[in-house]
Amino acid sequence: MLTRRAHLYAFVYPLFWPWLWLQLWRLQAWIDTHHRDVLFRIDRFGNLTVTCISDAPRDPSLYHYDAPACPAWADPGLACDTPVAFLESHLPAAAATAAPCHACSAVCAPAAPDTS
Repeated sequence: MLTRRAHLYAFVYPLFWPWLWLQLWRLQAWIDTHHRDVLFRIDRFGNLTVTCISDAPRDPSLYHYDAPACPAWADPGLACDTPVAFLESHLPAAAATAAPCHACSAVCAPAAPDTS
């Protein structure tokens, strides 16, 4: 239980190691009981301060994934927000008028005004 937290003892004064052991034992018992993760801090005197506690675990039976009836590639309307009628009428024309990749050039933008 405490071997993964052995590095904490190097931070605490040796006089307070029994107190640190008790604090870590109580924390681990609480974690095992509630099944939640804890972010905590320890000072030089072995006092343990809980900083954050994770959310309670959810019941895995509450979520149920329903696969879509048809795949997205079977109907273009499922793949994007553009209406199907627009895609059917404008897509072939847009593909024919598109510039080839090697014809692209960089556009020089004007310098930003100095506002200082």
